[in-house]
Amino acid sequence: MMLQQQQHVMQQRKRSFVTGLANIMAQRNMPLPPALTGTQIPGYDQNHSPWKSLEISPIDIGTVRLAGRDIDLFKLWGLVQQAGGSPKVTQQNMWNIFLPQFDLPEYLPGSQQSTALALAHYFKAIVGPFEEVYRKNFHNHGSGPMHGRTPSGPQGMSMSGSPQRPSGMPGTYSPNGAIPGAVGNNQSMMGMGSASHGLDSLGAGANGPFNTPNMSHTPQIPQLGMPNGSRMTPEARPGMPSSMSDTLLGAPSISRSHSSDPESRKRKMRESEEIDPKRVRQKTAGSDASEANLSAGLDRKSVPPSSTSMTGSIAPTRIRQPARRKIEYVPFARELDTHGGRDLDAVQKEHTRAARRHIKSLDEWGRVDIEALTLSLRSRLSTELSYALSTFTFISIMPGNHKDSGFPISQAPDLLEEVLDLIEDLAFDSVDDSSDIEDPPGPHIWTYRELSNSLVEEGLKHFAGLQSYQGAKNPELGPKQRPGDLILCAVNILRNLCNFPDNHEYMARHDRFLPILFRLCSLAPPDTKTSPRPASSSLSLADLLTLRKDTVNVLINVAGYVNLSSMSDSEEGILLAVRRAYETMASFLTDAVEAVPPFQSMMLHGLPPTVQHAKPSALADVTLEAFTRLLQPDENRRLAAEAVPQEWLWETMEALVHRLPVVDTDFQVIMRESWLAYIEKLVMAIYEIAFLAPPAVKRRIKTDRQLGFPKVLLRFVKKFTLQATPEMRSWFSVAVRRAIEAMKLIDDADSDSFDTSPQTSPMLTFGVGYGEHGESRIEKGMGLLSGYQEEITWGLMTNRDVDELIFQELESLVRIG
Repeated sequence: MMLQQQQHVMQQRKRSFVTGLANIMAQRNMPLPPALTGTQIPGYDQNHSPWKSLEISPIDIGTVRLAGRDIDLFKLWGLVQQAGGSPKVTQQNMWNIFLPQFDLPEYLPGSQQSTALALAHYFKAIVGPFEEVYRKNFHNHGSGPMHGRTPSGPQGMSMSGSPQRPSGMPGTYSPNGAIPGAVGNNQSMMGMGSASHGLDSLGAGANGPFNTPNMSHTPQIPQLGMPNGSRMTPEARPGMPSSMSDTLLGAPSISRSHSSDPESRKRKMRESEEIDPKRVRQKTAGSDASEANLSAGLDRKSVPPSSTSMTGSIAPTRIRQPARRKIEYVPFARELDTHGGRDLDAVQKEHTRAARRHIKSLDEWGRVDIEALTLSLRSRLSTELSYALSTFTFISIMPGNHKDSGFPISQAPDLLEEVLDLIEDLAFDSVDDSSDIEDPPGPHIWTYRELSNSLVEEGLKHFAGLQSYQGAKNPELGPKQRPGDLILCAVNILRNLCNFPDNHEYMARHDRFLPILFRLCSLAPPDTKTSPRPASSSLSLADLLTLRKDTVNVLINVAGYVNLSSMSDSEEGILLAVRRAYETMASFLTDAVEAVPPFQSMMLHGLPPTVQHAKPSALADVTLEAFTRLLQPDENRRLAAEAVPQEWLWETMEALVHRLPVVDTDFQVIMRESWLAYIEKLVMAIYEIAFLAPPAVKRRIKTDRQLGFPKVLLRFVKKFTLQATPEMRSWFSVAVRRAIEAMKLIDDADSDSFDTSPQTSPMLTFGVGYGEHGESRIEKGMGLLSGYQEEITWGLMTNRDVDELIFQELESLVRIG
C-alpha cells in the first residue's frame, strides 16, 4: 500500500514538473509538443515547430528517446540537481556519469559523437529554461531583505514561521527514485517579505497535482509605503521580474502588496546591525537628505520614529563617528590555469573538438597515389614509413561508396605484399621459421591472464624502469620509431581491412597473411629459468597480448573462408601454422580461473547478480566465435587433429565443460539473448573438440569423474527439454542437439573420426546378411547414459519434439549389453 502511495505521489510530482516546463516554454514562444507534455497548446504547429525532429517516447509524458533509450526528463533533472546543477556538471565534465542511469552507450550509434554531449544538449535545450527560473527563484528566496519574517495574513491563512528549504531543491533528491517537486513550497517567493498562499510553487505537486490558483481567493496584503507617497508596483520590486509569476504559473501576474510596518522594519534593521557591526560605514558631514534618512535607519542609537513620521519625512539625526576603523588588505592572487606547466582545460577542449570531428569519406580524402604509397613502404626510410603508414591507416578505416564497403585491397596486391614484407623484416629480420618446426610444443598453453600477470609482476619489481627488456627501443636507432610500434601499426591496418566484407575472401585465401599473424602471436621455446617471451625479438610481452587480440578479431571476419591446407607449401609448415592458430585462440579459453559457469563469471568480473543486462566476457565470446568458425570444415578439423597435442585438447575440453551452466542460478543468467548465443557457441566448440579428439582423449573425457562430462551435459539437455516451456525449447533446440551429438561422439571412444582405412571382414556366404541393407549397425557395450535409461526413455525419448536422428542417438546412448 505504501509503495502504491509513493508511486502515486511520484507521478503527481512528475506531472507538475512537466506542466511547469510546458508553461515556461510556452511563455518563451517555444511550446513543447503535446505528446511530450500532455498539455494542448493553442496554435501549436508540428510542421513549423523547432522540436519537430525531437524523438518522443510513447511510454509516458516527459520522456524522450536518445540513442534508442528512454530518457525521463524528470529523473534527469533530479539527478542533475543532486550533482549541483547543470553549470557545475558542465564545468566539471560530469555528464558521462548519468549514462548508466539510462543505459546509454558511450557513443551514439553509427557515429563517433559522444552521447554525454548529446545528453547535455538535450538538457540545456529542454530543461535549461526551467532550471534557470528555478535557480533564480531559490536565490531570491534565500537572500531577500525580508527573509525570516513571519508575515501576517487574513484570518484562516496558515503561514510558516520562517522560510524553509524547498522540497525540490538540490540535496533533497533521494536515490531510490523519489525525485522531489519542481520548485518546492516557497512561502517567501522571489525575495518578497510575504507571499500569497495561493502562489505555491511548482513543488506543490508533492501534495497534489498542479493547479492554477484561484485568483478570487488570493489574499491582498498592503504594499510598502514609499517616501514620496507612491506605491511600489510589481515592476519596481527589486529582484523580482514582473513576469516571474506568469512564467511559473502560466497565468497573468497577481497584484500583491506588503503588509509591513515601518517601525517594525526599522527595528529589524537595527537588530541586524547589532549582530554585524561591520556593516556600519562612516558618513561625512556633507551628506544630503537622502543619505541622512538612510543613516538614521542604520544608526543603532536612533530611537523609533514618532507616529507622524509614518506620513512625513524623517528628521535628520546626528551621525556618531565609529570609535575605531578596521582596515583589511585583500592580497592579489592570480588563479593558476595550468597543472604541471600544462593547460589541461585547453587539452580537454582540443580532445573534445577532435572527437566530434567526423571521419572524412574516401572521396573527401582526395587522390592518393597507391604506387607512391607502395614505394614509400619499400624504401624503409623513417619519414617515408611514417607518411605511408599514416596515410594507409586513414584509408583502411574510410567507408566506401556503398554500405559495408571500404578500400578494396584486392585491387592493390603489391601494397599488401609490401606491408607483409615490412612486418617480416621488422619482426624476424627475414629469417625463415623452419627452425621452429623442430621445436616440440610445450605441455601447457600460456593463457592470456597468465601472460598479463607475468607482465604486471615484471613491472612491479624494483627499478623495473631502469632494466632493459625484450622489445625495448635500441638507443642506437636515434630519433626513429620502435620496431614494435611499426609492427602494431601495420597489423592494425590489416585488421581494419578485414572489417569490410568485400575483403574477407581475398584476405582469408592469401597464402602469407594468416601464417605471418600466427607467427607473430607465438611464444619462444619454453625455458624454466625465464618468464614467457614472444618469438620475435622486436616485440615485448605487452605487444604480444595486443597482437593476439587483433588476430582473434581478424579471424572473426575471415574464418569462414579460411582453408588451413593452403597456408604453406610443405606439410610441416601447415601443421606449424595450425598449431600456432590453435594456441592463440585457446589462450583466451583455457584459463582455470576464468573458466567458470555463467553466474560465477558475473561475480568474477564484479557484476552484481541483479544486473539485467549483464553479458558474457567479451574476449571469451569473440574467441569462441572465431574458434567455431575456423574448425567447422572437416579438412580444418583433420589438420587440427594432427597438429594439436593431446594435452592441449584435454585442457581445452576441460575448460569448455567448466563454462557450462550447472546450478539453477546459472540457468537464470543465460535466459538472455547474448547468453543464448554464447551457450550455442560453447556447445559447438565442445562438439568440435569431441570430433577431432583421438580415441585416447575421448576415453579420458568419458571416464574422468572429476570432469563429469556425461552428468553436466545430461543436466543441460534435461533442463531445456523436460523442464522447459515450449518457447524455451525452441530457443535452445540447436544447443541441445549439439550437446547430444557431442555425447554420442565421446561414447564412441574407440573410433577415430578421421580413420579412412577400409574395414576388413570375411566374405559372406549365400543368404547371410539378407535384409540388413540400410539398417544401422548393432552396437555392443554399455552406453554413456545407460544409468539413466528409464528417465531418458520415458521422459525425453517420448517427447514429440524429438526428431528421428536425435531419437536414434539417444537410443544408442542408453543401450545396455
